[in-house]
Amino acid sequence: MPIAPDRLDKFTFMAGQGRFITDPEVIKRINKLTGFVPPTPEEQAYIAEQWEKRFDVEDDLSTDKLRAEYAHKKALGEL
Repeated sequence: MPIAPDRLDKFTFMAGQGRFITDPEVIKRINKLTGFVPPTPEEQAYIAEQWEKRFDVEDDLSTDKLRAEYAHKKALGEL
């Protein structure tokens, strides 16, 4: 059953409709609503560095995995 074009437009961005959210308070509210906790600058640097090192080597590499690894090493005092 085909979907009518007006229903498609209701749930998608059309060209020129997207916009970046830059207000820190709005970003905090969205993060709280979604449960997202942004990484600290140190954590982000670790994730980026490890991603570059392992990208071609590990098949199951993910930022979630690297984030958990960072938290584990930080808790053990290895960082």
